Amino acid sequence: MNSEIFDCLVIGGGAAGLTAAVYLGRYRRRSVLIDDGGSRVVRIPKTRNVLGFPDGIAGPELLERMRVHAGRYGTVLEMGRVEGLRRHEDGGFEAVAGSRTVRARRVLLATGARDVEPDIPGLAPALQAGVVRYCPVCDGYETQGQRVAVLGRAKHGVRESVFVAGFDNEVTWLAMESRQHVAAAELARLQAAGVRIEDRAPREIRCGTSKVMVELADGESLEFDVLYPALGLVHACGLATGMGAQCRADGQLEVSDHYETTVPGLYAAGDVAVDLNQINVAAGQAAIAATAIHNSL
Repeated sequence: MNSEIFDCLVIGGGAAGLTAAVYLGRYRRRSVLIDDGGSRVVRIPKTRNVLGFPDGIAGPELLERMRVHAGRYGTVLEMGRVEGLRRHEDGGFEAVAGSRTVRARRVLLATGARDVEPDIPGLAPALQAGVVRYCPVCDGYETQGQRVAVLGRAKHGVRESVFVAGFDNEVTWLAMESRQHVAAAELARLQAAGVRIEDRAPREIRCGTSKVMVELADGESLEFDVLYPALGLVHACGLATGMGAQCRADGQLEVSDHYETTVPGLYAAGDVAVDLNQINVAAGQAAIAATAIHNSL
């Protein structure tokens, strides 16, 4: 592999990366995808807004189906972690993945993002039980008429609380002692949406078979059907910004209409690129980016 120059290196094997692998393979481009196994799709208990799966599909199963699909068309799929990326004067790229060096004429970053997790005991089993979730855009529809908690400071918590309240839920914003930093107009929005505000700091999360309990710092426990952490995302943009690519304050990369970053020849799709963080969106971005890459070669 070290002596071969690929048409495209895809970094990341989530929805965006694997969609790009399908398109590039069908365009008969010599491409390689390197994935470190960190896709957020793996953590989805069941997604119901991916077209073709009206009864929903678990994230790991969806990802495996996408891998099988991508493997049909010749793109090399490998596990590994790209630790360094640089651009040559001729416009090509060189990536370092462990002990290997990979060269490619174009690069598509599909490195995604990770959710900022609350530093509270009990989160992992509650996630596994499905009573703590991260994406109300994905599954807010299924929470209708339930008791829902949103755990997040200031603007993140306010925005998500109002969004979740739109599904006729009984919503409590667990403000984590941040209420004082929220403007009066925003507090009025919460009140208008019927959102209750609980500003005391949470101490522990406990889950039952279908409920989640939040123990507060003073020992009182509150019970909910679902809890959404709303602490933001960390976008994996370091490989791009290390070459001077422009990004927003939250790390999402600025891209063109064809998903090229401000570094020529370097493209981005999925959660790491500016737009809504959704599987369908990631796939669409990757299709556009892969087509643009094909046409540029």
